[in-house]
Amino acid sequence: MKISMYSLNLKNILIISCLQIVSASVNAAYYTLPIGVLHYTPETSGNYLFPDVGGAMPHCSENIEFARSYNISGQISGRADLFYTAKIEEPAFVTLDNNNGKGGTIQIKISTLGLRKTASWNWVRDSHFVTGDVCSSQVNELNTYGEKSINRDSSVVSLGVHKGYDAETYNTLAFELLDAQSVQAGTYSARGGYQFTPSQIEMMYDVGNGTKVSPLIPNLTVVIPHTFNIDMPSPSVSLSPIYQNDETSTGEVRFNAQSNERYSITMTCSSPSAGTVNSDCYFADTLMELSAQVRFPVQSQTYELKNGKAVYIDGPQFTDTDQEYPGYIGLTLNGIDKYGEAGRTYVDTINMTFEADF
Repeated sequence: MKISMYSLNLKNILIISCLQIVSASVNAAYYTLPIGVLHYTPETSGNYLFPDVGGAMPHCSENIEFARSYNISGQISGRADLFYTAKIEEPAFVTLDNNNGKGGTIQIKISTLGLRKTASWNWVRDSHFVTGDVCSSQVNELNTYGEKSINRDSSVVSLGVHKGYDAETYNTLAFELLDAQSVQAGTYSARGGYQFTPSQIEMMYDVGNGTKVSPLIPNLTVVIPHTFNIDMPSPSVSLSPIYQNDETSTGEVRFNAQSNERYSITMTCSSPSAGTVNSDCYFADTLMELSAQVRFPVQSQTYELKNGKAVYIDGPQFTDTDQEYPGYIGLTLNGIDKYGEAGRTYVDTINMTFEADF
């Protein structure tokens, strides 16, 4: 028996964000760290998110798959000969609410992995420093940076250097969508943005008076489109007789359906005339009858499949990442001894259509 399968796969998650650093002072410096639109590509980047354009490669090779370095727009205040410091430590966890009224939240982890400051000219001083558990660092009056591994994203890295002329500052960040397999489609936002704490990111914006700030993300919106992917290791199955019962043969096909919305499974017999009065299927132009069920053993749920009738499955509820193939389509063929011929092989095509409900 052959089972054909239809699948739709749309796997893109976008995060629209802009990181701004704003002091409380009216005359304070104003900084932005424009991240732009971040894309989610599970096949190549796991659950990590990257922009369309912009963002330089990190210094540590182990961070290349996860993070990018972003230039902060805006100027550090104060005289060029005064000292500038910055520090990163703990990752930030941002919860965003669904905007479409359905409820639900998603969570993003922002790992601050690196600090960098450059200048076109600066003083050579022994007092310049980078401290912390870094995987790459450099202390140079024109280009000073420190970066930690994403595997140690809670450790402290500090940087200190004179401001110099034409100063530019950078942060290396990794954006990770948590529980990506279970999030539902929709638009999510952090109401009021997100204010980092000094234990996450802290930088000096005015080297004259030593004032330090922590960044504010004023507008963080995540757009998660529908995702739907079906994996079935075999499109066919051979039915085997039940022990001591020549009337009935059974078999099953396993599958893995990944969806953040509900989807349907519809069984269709091989021809319009092959449907039985009970909405099962006559098999191979005989009076043998084939019935089908879809089972999810982990959730202890079973659904009867009937000819031409869609069965709706709650995608997030039955997306199980711990098992390779958590779903089963069970097939039972009855009437073999009564309507089948001994020694003959019967083959038929029963269609199982998986369709996203969006």
